[in-house]
Amino acid sequence: MKIERSYHLAIKDIKEIFSSISIYGPMIGVPLFFSIILPIMTFYVTIYAAPNIVSRITALPTAPSQIKHATSEMFLQYFAVNILGPIFLTMPILTASVIAADSFAGEKERKTSDALLATPISNSELLLGKVLASFIPTLILTLAVFLIYGGITNYFSMKTFGTYILPTTSWLLMIVSGPFLAIVTIGVMVLVSAKVRGIKEAQQVSTLLILPVLIIPFTSVLGIATLNVGFFEMLIFILIILDILILYASVRSFKKEGILG
Repeated sequence: MKIERSYHLAIKDIKEIFSSISIYGPMIGVPLFFSIILPIMTFYVTIYAAPNIVSRITALPTAPSQIKHATSEMFLQYFAVNILGPIFLTMPILTASVIAADSFAGEKERKTSDALLATPISNSELLLGKVLASFIPTLILTLAVFLIYGGITNYFSMKTFGTYILPTTSWLLMIVSGPFLAIVTIGVMVLVSAKVRGIKEAQQVSTLLILPVLIIPFTSVLGIATLNVGFFEMLIFILIILDILILYASVRSFKKEGILG
């Protein structure tokens, strides 16, 4: 396998991604909302709505102990890590699904497969190039969103409480889990792209991966799970197993004639 062929294919796909407004728009709009609007909302909730929210949460019989006697500073950290943190984990799934759908299923929709089929590129080289084209922008955008959100949150925290609340160990492990979520999403896209007819169908299938992630904040509020270091270590371990299984299935099933034809 010639890695340079995969590299050149990945660069070509990335350039095409950032030249398409249908892809470029969601990739910029969603990260801006996550990284700028959400920390402002977090600060507002902490200052003005924390007592009411805390009273409602503590009224639950399974309320987490760390929130029952929380100060505003403690609540800000709890809200940033336990409520908004898991929501941020949808970022690598959303980004990877949009890019991978365009990179794989989009070839069918745009009827641009003939050029690739005519080149002497192997299945493994094509698969690696497509995976890199989806993974690299996803990784960069996910890290940027986490860092910008953390920076703005720390700015408000320092200004109001005189201390930084991020990063915590759980927050850092949450960031580490992002790339593994992206790989799961890209692997799923490889599997479904051979079965669907276009980008929209591929995105609909892949976005089902978001649902389990959105359950995580509720498990924290209800006291079902504690989003501590152990939780995210277990999450990363499970994601690594899923990555291996899904990528293995993707490599076994991937045929450029099926994906591009």
